[in-house]
Amino acid sequence: MTKDELSKQVSEKTGLTRKEVTAVLNSALEAITDELGRGGSVYLRGFGCFETKLGRPRRARNPQGEGVMVIPQRVRPVFRAYDDLKDAVHESLAPRTPVDFLFLDGRAATRVAVVGSFNSWDVSANPMERLPDGSWVAEVMIPSGQVIAYMFDVDGIRVSDPSAKKNEKGHSLRRV
Repeated sequence: MTKDELSKQVSEKTGLTRKEVTAVLNSALEAITDELGRGGSVYLRGFGCFETKLGRPRRARNPQGEGVMVIPQRVRPVFRAYDDLKDAVHESLAPRTPVDFLFLDGRAATRVAVVGSFNSWDVSANPMERLPDGSWVAEVMIPSGQVIAYMFDVDGIRVSDPSAKKNEKGHSLRRV
């Protein structure tokens, strides 16, 4: 995505004109550049941190002749992503795995849902389906490569999975 494409997308989301968004974006980038140029850092809560890092001198082959030349150390800008950004990127791009949930003790229940870290504990996100024997089942697509915390919401009461390991809060845990 280019700066122009970013300006267009922000303009569409905010209702501001592209000219206004471009001016704000250019000002923000200039402010970040100025702060890094003074040796400071820029912290954007929930997103990441722009800061400077002193590199080390290194040796390389001299392209204009034989021998080795020493490249002096340089100060370079770096960006360090925070967990919220890392998690959002992982959530969007990670391959998804179908995970089956089975709740056996629900004969008297009228509504059962699986809730957890994968759906922000939203009761309406993953309702379960009642089977003829009175158990409940759901298949949920979850990004691979993580440990999820989950519980069953049985008619508004949270119940942990008796067959799963628990964390300190009593939530059931499963590796996906």
